[in-house]
Amino acid sequence: MKQIRVGIIGTGFGASVHAPILQSHEGFEVKAIASMYRGRVQNVQRSTGIQQVYTNWQDMIDQEELDLVVVASAPPNHYDMTMVALRKGVHVLCEKPLGMNAVETKAMLEQQRLSDVRGFVHFQWRLTPVRQAIKQIIQSGKLGRIQHMKYHGSFSGYSMLTNQSRGWEGSKSAGGGMLFAIGSHMIDALQWWMDKKISDVYAELSTKVPTHASASDDRAEQRDADDAFSVIGHFQQGASFVVDLLFSAVRGNGWCLEVYGTKGTLRMTNDTDVEVSEGGAFEQIALSVCEPPSGLADSAVPYYSGLYPMLNGVYQSIVEGKTACDIPTFVDGHRVQLVLDAIQQSAEQHRKVMIV
Repeated sequence: MKQIRVGIIGTGFGASVHAPILQSHEGFEVKAIASMYRGRVQNVQRSTGIQQVYTNWQDMIDQEELDLVVVASAPPNHYDMTMVALRKGVHVLCEKPLGMNAVETKAMLEQQRLSDVRGFVHFQWRLTPVRQAIKQIIQSGKLGRIQHMKYHGSFSGYSMLTNQSRGWEGSKSAGGGMLFAIGSHMIDALQWWMDKKISDVYAELSTKVPTHASASDDRAEQRDADDAFSVIGHFQQGASFVVDLLFSAVRGNGWCLEVYGTKGTLRMTNDTDVEVSEGGAFEQIALSVCEPPSGLADSAVPYYSGLYPMLNGVYQSIVEGKTACDIPTFVDGHRVQLVLDAIQQSAEQHRKVMIV
């Protein structure tokens, strides 16, 4: 089997999740990893087994013979890192959101096409068995014409928000906040499930826990990134939706998706169970299972069922030169960013925003 040579930028999520799952796939060889911090080199070598650890990501791209660069740094870095890799003619798998705004993502998409390489976005949850089943049910017509979708999540983050520093994740200008971190996945899922673009949004972004005071530091951490959001809107051709998330609950209830069609209703809870009713009792839908291999790092296990199948598609796309089914690309990343931009604009201006 041909091996795709990979370089990873980012020694947080990149080292703890991307690296071990890539290393478990026979089609990929992780050649190098780049850290933004010089002091992490030995720790990264020890935890990942990757010997080539760079403290300058540009040096890694310049000096290594790579087929694929994984960009797993903070959102403000995505544009520069991706553009350097693309201009060298290297395929890119970028963390979400693809950029900080649609101006960046449009330029990234154009450069990817100009360089004639593949660009993928880490919307890996698409590939989990539960979300694949939802896609199949909606697209099969079993529910009839979709009238409305309600997608919401609440999580027990209050203790963490009040007792721990958020760092860059608490700063809007640094790409922090739940809209970018989780809302981007939700928006991608909605558009992918429906196979339709979102046409308009009306939104509110909130910071429920705006400060954190450390016992060892007199200065309180000031936050302006959202830890909650609510969005209402429509898809092209009319179906409506509601999306909301609250991270600051003392006791959250997890995920719930409700899809209402003219022939039936679908209900998903916590990304584990899917039920469908055609007017009577809800019936459980049997799901396939994607078990992680024994010995996989604990930090990577929750992501395996989405990322490993996605890597299968990334491999196929690169080797065969055509995008595999359901694999999220820069086109999807740009479409999501257009919606994220509109959500932010709506929240700032307190009005409905149309998406062109």
